[in-house]
Amino acid sequence: MSVTQRVFTLEVGRETGALERVLGVARRRGLGLEMFWAVPSDEATWKIRIEAAAPDEEAHLAVAQFNALIDVRRAVMEEI
Repeated sequence: MSVTQRVFTLEVGRETGALERVLGVARRRGLGLEMFWAVPSDEATWKIRIEAAAPDEEAHLAVAQFNALIDVRRAVMEEI
């Protein structure tokens, strides 16, 4: 199983528990979290950047699960 460095970029509503739900997906998918960065984009939205090592299958499942979260407006992934 090959592990690749990835960057996940998310736009998340600033609701109670939203950041915890995002981190919960990262934990459940077994992403090798190296950096988690969250800053307010405006008063209603977080911009999140996650750098992590993950196998292809787990990374694609993580993106699908990020996008399924109620507070996530957009989640994308790229390899680095």
